[in-house]
Amino acid sequence: MRTPTFTALATLTALAQFAPCLATWSSGKAAQINFYTDTHCSAYTGEAAAWWETSPEVGVIGSTTGVARAQCITLNMPGNSQSINTAALWGYSTTTQPGADSGYCTFWDGYTCSGNAASSYYNVPSSYPTCQPARSSAGYLWKSAKCYLN
Repeated sequence: MRTPTFTALATLTALAQFAPCLATWSSGKAAQINFYTDTHCSAYTGEAAAWWETSPEVGVIGSTTGVARAQCITLNMPGNSQSINTAALWGYSTTTQPGADSGYCTFWDGYTCSGNAASSYYNVPSSYPTCQPARSSAGYLWKSAKCYLN
């Protein structure tokens, strides 16, 4: 016989595997990219980040020089990854958690932000893509990324 507590725990455990992992801010963090073992960006398996003041740095949309230029992030995705997304973007702050910002991360299948590419948007109109396959059209895992905020 199942008790109400057992049933509730079983239900919560089943639902937890489908809940997307929320991004976690830390001092100076500007962007978080999450990796997933399913095709719907819900079974979290790892992450990469970009920062405001330490490498790799986030960029500002439209800037190509100086501190506002995005740096290439090495992703190191697990081999069993099936999807990837821009999990969060934050405004500038190194002391208190800022509000969400908008922008995107572009993923490349080359190690130096080159090769085939796809973009994942965050906090923008819902018609923009967010969850992307973990592999490029050539079949390679995404190896690098750059993130940009508005």
